[in-house]
Amino acid sequence: MIIPIMKIELSKANERIDFKTHLIYTERLLELSNGLSIKCQIKPLLKKNKLDDIKSKSHLVELTKKSLEDEYHIVDIDKDYSLASVLWLPMKAYYLLYHLLSVIDYILTGKKASLSISHEGCSNAFSERLKSGDIKFSKKKFNEVFTKDILKFKSKSGEHLKKSATDDVIYSLIMKKMGNYKKDNYKLKAGLNLQTKKGREKVNKYLTNKFNVSIFDFFCLMRIKSSYRDFNFIDDMPAIDTKKYFKEYYIVSDNFYKCFNNLKNKLITDISIDSN
Repeated sequence: MIIPIMKIELSKANERIDFKTHLIYTERLLELSNGLSIKCQIKPLLKKNKLDDIKSKSHLVELTKKSLEDEYHIVDIDKDYSLASVLWLPMKAYYLLYHLLSVIDYILTGKKASLSISHEGCSNAFSERLKSGDIKFSKKKFNEVFTKDILKFKSKSGEHLKKSATDDVIYSLIMKKMGNYKKDNYKLKAGLNLQTKKGREKVNKYLTNKFNVSIFDFFCLMRIKSSYRDFNFIDDMPAIDTKKYFKEYYIVSDNFYKCFNNLKNKLITDISIDSN
C-alpha cells in the first residue's frame, strides 16, 4: 500500500529577513493604531450648502471600502487568494485613505481643488497640520514629523527582529524606511543622476528644504513600492505568510480609515451645527 505524501506548507517568514522586517513593522503599526482617534483644532471653512460636493468622493470611498472588505473575507477563507491580492492591497488601501483625506481637506479649506489634490500634496498638507499641532492623534507616536535626520537613525544589529524592541526603535525604523523610499522616489521622478555633482546637490537641497516624513506618507509610499518600484520582499512567499501579511496590513489601514472617517463625520456635524 502506497501512502500518499501530504503537502505541508511551511512558513518562510523566519528565513526571509526582508519579509520578516516588513511583517514586524506592520504588526507594530497594528498594535499602535488599535483604537486610534484624531482631534482637529481647525474650524472647517466649507459651507453647509457645499456638502453635496463630497458625494462623489464619498461614494468612491464606500466602493473601495467594500472591495477591500470582500477581499479580506475571501483571504480569510482561502489563503491562496492572498498570493495575488496582497500585491494590490497597498494600492487599494492607499486610495481608500487618500479619497477620504481629500474630502477632509476640502471640508477644512473650503477649496474645491482639494477634491483632486495630488498624492504628494495630500500627504504634505496633513504632515504640516501634524507639525503645527492643528491635528493630533490619540497615539503620540503618530504625531511625529521627521526631517532628513531620520535617515541617519541607527539601531543595534537585528534589534528590530526582537520582541523586546521598543515602539520608539521600531517606529523610527519604519519612518527611516519610508524616508528612504521618499528620497528614492524624488530621485526617480526628477531623473537625477547621483554620479554627477548637480544630481547630488539637488537631492541635498530637497532633503534640506522640502523633505519631511510622517505616518501620512506610509500608505502613499507603500502604494508606490507595490505598484511601480518593487515589492520583492513578498516574492516566493508561501500563502500562509502572504495571508498573515495581508490580514495585518488590512487591519492597519482599517484602523486609520475608522480614525479619519470619524473625523470627517465630526467635521460635517460641526458645519451643520454652526449653520443653524
